[in-house]
Amino acid sequence: MTTPAGVDQAVILVGGQGTRMRPLTDTRPKPMLPLLDLPFVERQVDHLARAGVTTIVFSCGYRPREIEEYFGDGASRGLTMGYVVDPEPLGTAGAIANAASLLHEGDVFVLNGDILTDLDLAALVAHHRGLGAEATIALTPVDDPSAFGLVRTDADGRVTEFVEKPGADELIPGEPYRINAGTYVLSASARAAIPQGQQVSIERDTFPLLAARGGVGALASDCYWRDIGTPASYLDAHLDVLHGRVGFIASPGEAWISADADVSPDAVIGAGACVGPGATVAAGARIAAAIIGEGATVGEGATVEGAVIGRAVAVAPGATVRGLVVMGDGSSIGEGRTVDGPVSVDTGATVGDDDTR
Repeated sequence: MTTPAGVDQAVILVGGQGTRMRPLTDTRPKPMLPLLDLPFVERQVDHLARAGVTTIVFSCGYRPREIEEYFGDGASRGLTMGYVVDPEPLGTAGAIANAASLLHEGDVFVLNGDILTDLDLAALVAHHRGLGAEATIALTPVDDPSAFGLVRTDADGRVTEFVEKPGADELIPGEPYRINAGTYVLSASARAAIPQGQQVSIERDTFPLLAARGGVGALASDCYWRDIGTPASYLDAHLDVLHGRVGFIASPGEAWISADADVSPDAVIGAGACVGPGATVAAGARIAAAIIGEGATVGEGATVEGAVIGRAVAVAPGATVRGLVVMGDGSSIGEGRTVDGPVSVDTGATVGDDDTR
């Protein structure tokens, strides 16, 4: 089948527990956290579908049922969707190998399930096939690669070296700092190099093995890219969408209010505010650069700025929540209380009069 990108199948790696996103991930898998009105992973599905992908396999681990129940077999989207669950943690490569029975022998896209990008997937495939590579990695530029893994390439765009979390003495003056962007094209031979049923990292094991025989290509891109692995980055992704920075997601404007939300006309909804379905914002409340989750309540005269508020959270009248405060589902803040971030409020917990936060 001919598709715009030339690849019709994909694996999305959604097996992680999302520990850096707790307490938000106590009650759902990270890929199902909403980005405005849709689960984040549905944005990835949309990106793949626009490129002509018709078969998507979710390689799951933590709380797989929520993902499968949401997407089903994919028929309503004109797609074929399948699911595999790692019997134990298998690493990024092992999770790909676990999906083998649901894939044909052709090339396959592989996406980390916490990356938001508008990468040109057709360009990635063209580079992959132009090199005759076994695997091709998308790269994104960073100012400081010390917290990542630096990827070096030759003039043709073939990987020559991986440098994990390089120190200053390992950097070459003037070289571009490019890191693995978490989107790949893998050929059948690359997938065959992954042993079945074993814990294998594609970044630390498979790619270096293939690169040693000249089989890994890399395409550097200045496209939009964000790793949504922390609450701060998750909030920033919403702000990026509102500012129109993500190519395939239309900006709804400076703020977004779900059609199912109940927002008083006397509330102040400032720039960067995202108010989810079923949420209630009372008179005199002020929200800016913050996420208000599904079914949450922001009481009369309360202020929420720069925070991530989970589902069914109650911010009482007159309370102030500012800075990177992350409130787990079902938590609450008492009347008149002030909570300054960065701080997390556990799922179902209450910040009351005797709390010092």
